[in-house]
Amino acid sequence: MAYFAQQIKHSHYKANRAQNIDGTTCSTSVKLHPTTRNSIGKAAFMDQPINLSDQNSPQTPLFTFGKKITVKEAGFSFQPIEGFELEVDGSVYMYSEDGHLEICMIGGELDPKTSLARFSNELASDFMINFDEYQLVDASKDFIQGSPCLVNEIYFTHADEGGQGRALICSPHTNQFFFLLVIATAEYWLERGMEIFSAIKDQVQFHPEFAPVAKPEHIKKHSDLTIETFEAVQSNESLVLSTHRGAISLLLAARTLLIQDEITLIEIIGHKNEVLYRFDSESGELTSQFYNQPILSSHGELCLLLPLPHQQTLPTGNYRLTFATKSASPLQEVKVIFRQGRVFDLETIDLNLWLASEDERFNHSEFLVEFESQLRTALKTQLAPLKLIPGKILTYHPAPDELLAFSSINLNKDLADCSYMIAESVEVGRALNVGLVDRLTRDDPTGEIEIASVSSGAPGMILSPTSPHACILVNYSAVKEDFYVLADAIIEQMLIFCGLPQQPESADQPLSLSPDLLRQLRRHPLFYNTV
Repeated sequence: MAYFAQQIKHSHYKANRAQNIDGTTCSTSVKLHPTTRNSIGKAAFMDQPINLSDQNSPQTPLFTFGKKITVKEAGFSFQPIEGFELEVDGSVYMYSEDGHLEICMIGGELDPKTSLARFSNELASDFMINFDEYQLVDASKDFIQGSPCLVNEIYFTHADEGGQGRALICSPHTNQFFFLLVIATAEYWLERGMEIFSAIKDQVQFHPEFAPVAKPEHIKKHSDLTIETFEAVQSNESLVLSTHRGAISLLLAARTLLIQDEITLIEIIGHKNEVLYRFDSESGELTSQFYNQPILSSHGELCLLLPLPHQQTLPTGNYRLTFATKSASPLQEVKVIFRQGRVFDLETIDLNLWLASEDERFNHSEFLVEFESQLRTALKTQLAPLKLIPGKILTYHPAPDELLAFSSINLNKDLADCSYMIAESVEVGRALNVGLVDRLTRDDPTGEIEIASVSSGAPGMILSPTSPHACILVNYSAVKEDFYVLADAIIEQMLIFCGLPQQPESADQPLSLSPDLLRQLRRHPLFYNTV
């Protein structure tokens, strides 16, 4: 006797943006097919009472999977169980010929503001709406293809007989959901149901069909740069970045809604589906051939540069990146700067000098002209081994109250605020922001220790009017007006700002980098081709 109704196989979920499951307008993107909306979950209960006593205990069938089927509009593929009845029409419905078990799979676009837990309850409840009684019980979290998911146990009765099942929901990619529900007779569930649920779950594969559409923004002054911005990226969900032919590097900043929120980079999957970086925040386990410590930030912004250290090129294809916020709130945005073209023999770097020093000479134009000339000469000499030359050098003065607050910087307390101040004060451009301050210190168990220079990011961020990683700082009192020492301090922190490891100091010879590090440096979006 069939346990579940054959009527169900004509009921399907359809992706339909801004429609709720009852057809009303809302934030989700799924509704029932208008002609069969209430037939899902009716099962054979509507025509035949359940009578488990009439059945023999179900045998333990052996089952095999058929060829992979892709439901493109739903963003997933699966392998059907051979011998099961199958309907695919924007969603998937399978049931065993004896009617003991039903499987429903749904995928589609998800509004970033939608609660997955609430949405899962809505979908499961709509499926079970015509049963006499049912109960959804929150279960432990699970994973499907590496994506965390919420799980509900399902208990139901109809015509005085009971059954059991399980439902899960996840968001494998930004703006995308997947829902799986399996229900069975009580005996069949104990015999085979949970095994089938796990087997089906393990066969599902996801495809990013509903990723946020980033609007490319071309920078008129620099035709080799393109900016893409992805908004409302969910915590612990994969963001797909497509690198196009001709791109040589990308620099991104993932930003939270709250500037004090913490961001952790969880995973980077390369264009060949290889794991380039993976961090388990619960166990602390890190898997990466490129990094020896996890990538995280406590100032509401995390910066990342690709290619990764020691990668020769930026391959064309899709990267999948997953970020997690401590608050579990969505990211406000992920801004990505792509650099295209090729690196010429000589690259140029522009500088914005933010003069937070109480040295009165900085208020006189004659001194500034001479200061800029001397610094340019020193930079030109010291940058030569890196095949770089200084371009424009612009100077900026903080307001009197800003000077009072930022002429002396404690890294543990003031660095992020100082970076925000500099980013807001200078012209937003393709330039390295350099703050000259009178005193630069960091906390130490023995008290404050004075340091010579620091980078606010490793890597830092450019072309941003607000960022805690937008500058380097130099202790002007420590260089004692030695322009070559000042140039070396700027270059040392520039390398860190560009994502390179700190280089060993050598007083006997000018700075030099290995060919690999030099290639990595010069393809950074900070630099541009000298005309």
